[in-house]
Amino acid sequence: MSSPMDSEKPFAGLDGRKASVGDTTATVLDLVNADEALDFLTNHPRAVEIAIEGNAILEDPVRLRKLVRKIDFTIAPLLAAVYFLQFLDKTTLSYTAVMGIRTDTHLKGQDYSDLSMLFYIGFLAAEFPTQYLGQHISRLGVYLGVNIMLWGLVLGCHAACTTFAGLAVCRTLLGVFESCVAPILVLIIAMWYKKEEQGKRVSWFYVCNSLTAIVGGLLAYGVSFAQTKFASWRIFFLAIGVMTMIVGALVCVFLPDSPVKAKRFTDAEKVAALLRVKNNQSGTQNAHLKKEQVFETFKDVRVWLVCLCTLLSSIPNGGISNFSSILLTTFGYTSQQALILAAPGGAIGAVCVLGVGYLSDRWHDRSSVMLICILPTILGAGLMIGLDPNGVPKNKAGLLAASFLTGTFGAAFMLLLAWNASNIAGHTKKVTVNAMTLVSFAVGNILGTQTFQAKQAPGYISGKISIIATLGALCFMILILRWYNDRLNKQNVERAAEMSDDEQAVLKERLAFADQTDRKNPFFKYTH
Repeated sequence: MSSPMDSEKPFAGLDGRKASVGDTTATVLDLVNADEALDFLTNHPRAVEIAIEGNAILEDPVRLRKLVRKIDFTIAPLLAAVYFLQFLDKTTLSYTAVMGIRTDTHLKGQDYSDLSMLFYIGFLAAEFPTQYLGQHISRLGVYLGVNIMLWGLVLGCHAACTTFAGLAVCRTLLGVFESCVAPILVLIIAMWYKKEEQGKRVSWFYVCNSLTAIVGGLLAYGVSFAQTKFASWRIFFLAIGVMTMIVGALVCVFLPDSPVKAKRFTDAEKVAALLRVKNNQSGTQNAHLKKEQVFETFKDVRVWLVCLCTLLSSIPNGGISNFSSILLTTFGYTSQQALILAAPGGAIGAVCVLGVGYLSDRWHDRSSVMLICILPTILGAGLMIGLDPNGVPKNKAGLLAASFLTGTFGAAFMLLLAWNASNIAGHTKKVTVNAMTLVSFAVGNILGTQTFQAKQAPGYISGKISIIATLGALCFMILILRWYNDRLNKQNVERAAEMSDDEQAVLKERLAFADQTDRKNPFFKYTH
């Protein structure tokens, strides 16, 4: 016999299936179309008990800090390991370029640039399919882990290549399997953390881009001394490939798909984790593709502005990430010196990324911090042109310092990912926007690899000019996007003001887990 308390519905206020209140904003008709969090909160057999315990966690500062730490230690190490290997695996070609791969595989002319480009061709082709497949499967942890193991296998296969054709196939497949990483990591950050926490958390995994420069450079430097019949660059590919497959297996086992499916968390902790991010108004996950959200995404001007910013930030990345070691040799350093000199540049980049992530959350401002990290790279590219005219270096130490400065702009793309995590609602829209962003990333990197022309070696003047031009344009577009975000916030304030206080309170609760998009939610606030 059930008690009166058993029949209570402690999460009724969150039920997005209810009719709209005093506004034309649409809510959902059933739980299939709602966020999975609402399904969990509505149908859980112990709803009353876990509601009481979950709210008790939120109201106790000590228990709340313990919950956040548990989330951090469950999510952050795995995300960091994945992003570390993703960037290291992608840039292995840059290290092996000065370890003999170009000679052993008979690369000529633009072959090296084309191999760099083919990674992003595969990345581009797979981006939309892999994102929608990941949404349909809804097992983000397992899906990500399987892709990691597959690209680890492909990376190991690089060691068996003896021609351009073999490397071309491997680089393309590597891009296909790595294409799922960044969007999935952004989705995970968005479903576990509040907006004011997301910049710092994104920086925790994105800093691994810089750490790979340290670890990868030192590892490649050590391997370059190997005295065996097996070429050192082949040993490098095999070692990194095996390491990647091991991490992929760990991700399959330990990375939770969402707060609702996190096995290491009690039901009360899951509820507390869900209610903690309720005010994001962006929900967690929904496995059903919603065509109306796809159409809205393609009509959203703000989304296209983010894609343009991503494109502009990725063109320099395509050049610098693939030619950084080669540029150092043109400045007068030996191949082995070029490998080890990647380490201090990586350290500078790591400090920049962590500082930018911290400041963007502290100031609640992504755009201003983004500008701060772009300007040193523009300066560095200018110095490389001035101190190395026509490939005749005038100041070896100055050129080294300039190359270190060019590593700061990477934090700008990190903040663009944080912007997506904070400023998009509706799971299908999140998936679509993340895919569009990474398509822009791939296109930009493809263009970037071609700005460094073999016929312009050793000066590579067009590549250096492109860095200044694209990042200068990016600064302008960031200001435009900031203005547009502020404009949308003002419009939402005006929409909400048309309702009474009671109507606002009711509708805001119902939209929190209704899996509605940001443009249909008058209570959504865009981070600028």
